[in-house]
Amino acid sequence: MGVCDSKEVAPGSAPADISKEATAKSKEIDRQIADEKVSSKDIKILLLGTAETGKSTVLKQLRIIHGGGFTDDDITTFRYAAKRNIFDTVKTLVEAMELLKIPYGFNPHTAKCAQKSSKPSLHHAPSLADSKENVGFGKHAPIAIEAAEIWASTKFIDDATRGETQAAVDLILSTHPEYTKSLPLPLVNAIKLLWNDVGVKYCFSRSNEFQIIDLSYFMQDIDRFIASDYIPTNQDILASRVMTSGVCETKVIIKGTIFRVFDVGGQRNERRKWIHVFDNVNAIFFLFDLSAFNQVTVEDQNINRVVESLTVFTFICNHNAFKRSAIMIFMNKIDLLREKLEHSMVQDYFPEFLGTNDYKEVSKFFAEKIASFNKNQEKQLYFHYTQANDTTKMKAVLATVIESILVNNLQSAGLM
Repeated sequence: MGVCDSKEVAPGSAPADISKEATAKSKEIDRQIADEKVSSKDIKILLLGTAETGKSTVLKQLRIIHGGGFTDDDITTFRYAAKRNIFDTVKTLVEAMELLKIPYGFNPHTAKCAQKSSKPSLHHAPSLADSKENVGFGKHAPIAIEAAEIWASTKFIDDATRGETQAAVDLILSTHPEYTKSLPLPLVNAIKLLWNDVGVKYCFSRSNEFQIIDLSYFMQDIDRFIASDYIPTNQDILASRVMTSGVCETKVIIKGTIFRVFDVGGQRNERRKWIHVFDNVNAIFFLFDLSAFNQVTVEDQNINRVVESLTVFTFICNHNAFKRSAIMIFMNKIDLLREKLEHSMVQDYFPEFLGTNDYKEVSKFFAEKIASFNKNQEKQLYFHYTQANDTTKMKAVLATVIESILVNNLQSAGLM
């Protein structure tokens, strides 16, 4: 008789393989139950705000400070993003030169009307001591008009470099953005030539008149970013821009508590997706770009960016889903606001502002304006003035914010 390679099974019991499967399923159920228990203690945060207010930068800071940094896949993504950001910056400026009618090689220092007034800086915004009408900010300023008049007869002031500049412009405009992962040498040379053009720099000084993301960070050291062995630093990653589409969830553990942070796109066509993450929200980080007070939205050239943010904030702040949610308001990009106040008057865009055109008065004005849209007087708003790309400063801000959320959560649970 042959030997039967089987094991005796007691009456009523399952075969070994079935028993193992049942045990595995049981363990999986136990794990899910445990996860649900943990989930009930999680803190859910929504990162909200209109486009380009700095939401994704705040999320990156959370990952740097509390989330262990970035994965290899993230690093690869940001390597390509740096190159794409460089290309996009120059292409946008080339298109803006046409829009604003600025000839290549146009130097506002040597413009006829500039000789009668203080000369504007190409690298630093002029002070309010300079007349705005002479500085060249705005299409109706004398320098802007002079530039447009020259442009009508020639787009290139310097005949000696006309051919080289035209070739660079043509190459930029004919290159598809998807082909910029490697940035071949001819394209790099074209980018450098145009970025160093005095007319392009003047165009950049009028960036509130067209749509551009300020990526000058990458333009200052192009060779480092295009090197074959380039590895992005945390600061590079904070400066890079990758458009958020859909809903992105990130989990970080802070003081033993899991924080689930949801970053959603701020463009108008992305906001319809916000509703899908409105349930059980403990806190909202709502971002305002205060430096955008003199800019218009991408979707509607007649709508001021800060006004658009106020409209969206009003909807969020007074939504029934967020009655018990803590609302943290990040008054972001205060570094850019300080710079812009040196040459741009808030009252030109918000006539109701009657204070002096300095950071303290302006930031107070916008904080009061934001608070006035809160219809629930019992709901406290927490204001934080931020520079989202500065890790040291954000570490302090986030520590305060996290503590407030934890306290608010305990109060909501009746434990304080």
